[in-house]
Amino acid sequence: MKFITKLQRISLKAQVYEYLKQAIINGDLKVGEIYSEQYFADKLSISRTPVREAILQLQHENMVEVKANRGIIVKPLLLDEIKKIIETRLAIEGYSSSILAKNLTTKEGKNLIYLLEDNLSKQQEILTSSDAYYKFMKLDLEFHHAIVNFTNNNYFSEIIKMLRSRLEIATLKSLHETNRLNDALNEHYLLVNDIKSGDSQKAFQAFKFHMQKTLEIMEQCYDT
Repeated sequence: MKFITKLQRISLKAQVYEYLKQAIINGDLKVGEIYSEQYFADKLSISRTPVREAILQLQHENMVEVKANRGIIVKPLLLDEIKKIIETRLAIEGYSSSILAKNLTTKEGKNLIYLLEDNLSKQQEILTSSDAYYKFMKLDLEFHHAIVNFTNNNYFSEIIKMLRSRLEIATLKSLHETNRLNDALNEHYLLVNDIKSGDSQKAFQAFKFHMQKTLEIMEQCYDT
């Protein structure tokens, strides 16, 4: 019974986390305003424990700042932080792309290429859907996480998961405001093609190009 209760609590914490995260991304929670744990507990009709646990995860992802005895503040995402995230992504994901290029002939490598190409087909299909931006962002996350996970390096995977979560606001904003969907998809195709060439340097450079274009677009959307 205790085990079931623990599972239920973990599930509730995950739901609260997703609720708060989406509220931040959508702008429902305003940057700089203070929100108490009790405010969310009352709003969701739950205890403060899962709220507190969800807030701690958001704090770990640098999305909120916890003020002792006051509550939480949504942290602004500034261009300087975006640049640092892009630099870190290049180091980890560029390396991961080169590792995949070197291991194309393995069973794992072949399977991943199949999954990446299937993901690209889905990206292509949703371009004209009504909620294309949200669907594309989800597929984009799956695409990039799959390449990083290929390294079997849990540290890489956890770091990228955290950074991508923090970057979701900027990702959605840049996709929507600049209509970047087609360009991002083409860059994904280029990356997969260069990985399939088996040339690790070409794979790294393709990912570097993707990050350079991503940063250029985000610079258009954000002030310093």
